[in-house]
Amino acid sequence: MIKKEAIEVFILAGGESRRMGTDKGLVNFKGTSMILHIIKLLDKLNLKTSIVSGNQEYLKFGKPVHKDVIPNKGPLGGLYTALEYSQAPMVLLLACDMPSINRKGIQSLMKIAEPGKIAIATDGKQISPLFACYPKLLKEEVQKALLDDKLKIQDFISRQTHIKLDLNALENTEVLQNLNTMEELIAAENKGNSGQ
Repeated sequence: MIKKEAIEVFILAGGESRRMGTDKGLVNFKGTSMILHIIKLLDKLNLKTSIVSGNQEYLKFGKPVHKDVIPNKGPLGGLYTALEYSQAPMVLLLACDMPSINRKGIQSLMKIAEPGKIAIATDGKQISPLFACYPKLLKEEVQKALLDDKLKIQDFISRQTHIKLDLNALENTEVLQNLNTMEELIAAENKGNSGQ
């Protein structure tokens, strides 16, 4: 188990959001921007939080905003930026387009996390690299992958020691719901209104 003091959260909000047509983290979900749902939860859990984005508009949420150290390298580049700026031995990496992230999911992930290993959530089928804990000591490995242009974050994880958290077994897979398009956003809002 990783203690709160040993972990720092970084929310990736740097994507081009081609399918949404606008910056995803700033899109409203149930009356609040998607990223703010996540920030409010992390504040309640008293977890130190930063945002990885080139968009300075994210400063309005009162958290540090870091541009990618090595730009245009996708989520693996975002992970590298998080590991570069983190003061803690572990980084919890989250995506800005997962507004259904909840306390139980984060606490379950922190519970299985061990020093030196990646702890990653899965829905029972696929791993979710943007709901995972990464040890800071992986920074050089991530940098090497970026410089070699091996950018698939799933492939990177498969080459490292990792522990899986099966959210399907915990009946908590809604945590992993990505909202990439306006259609997905509307469907999720309507579903939520029927008693979430």
